[in-house]
Amino acid sequence: MVSNFWIINSTSHKIFTELSDVPVKEIALVFGTSKYKTGGGNNLFFDNRIEAAAKLYHGKKVSKILLSGTRDSKYYDETKDMKAALIALNVPESAIILDDKGFRTLDSIVNGKKVYHGFILITQRYHAYRALFISAYLDVDAICFAAEFPSEDYSYVTVLREVLARPKAVLDLYVLNNVNDFWR
Repeated sequence: MVSNFWIINSTSHKIFTELSDVPVKEIALVFGTSKYKTGGGNNLFFDNRIEAAAKLYHGKKVSKILLSGTRDSKYYDETKDMKAALIALNVPESAIILDDKGFRTLDSIVNGKKVYHGFILITQRYHAYRALFISAYLDVDAICFAAEFPSEDYSYVTVLREVLARPKAVLDLYVLNNVNDFWR
C-alpha cells in the first residue's frame, strides 16, 4: 500500500485530461495494448489511447507519435494495429514511429529515452501513475494525457493487475536495480 500511495502522490500532478491544458512537446508515446478483448470485440483501452493520440496530433500538441508495444508474430502486432488505427484517424504515416520492443512499461520508456529526452505519455490514468514514476526515475521529462477509461466494470482485472505492478516497479527500480540491464 505504501508503494501505491508513493507512486500516485508523486505523479498525479503530471496527468492531464483536457487537451487545452497539455503543454506542447515534440513527441507522444502511446503504450500498446491488444486491439481486441480476449473474448472478442474491440478493446476500449486500445481505442481510447488511439483517439487520445490523434487528438494530441491534430491539436498541434505533438508532431510525432511513438507507438510502443509488442509483436509476438505476424498475427499479433500491437504497433501495426495502432499505426493502422491512427492512419484511419488522418494522422500521416510520416508522423508515426514504431517501437515493437515495448514488452512492458519500463521497456517502452527506456526505448523512447534512447531517442527523446521527454514525451507526452498516452495511457489511462490508472497506468499513468506508474509510467510517470518510472519516467521520473529514469530522468525522462514526461507528462501524461490520460485516455478515457472505459466504464468501471469494464476491466476490474486490468486495474487490479496495475495495483500489483506498482510495488514491482518500486522493487525493480530501487531494490533489485533491474533497470541497469537496459543501459548495457
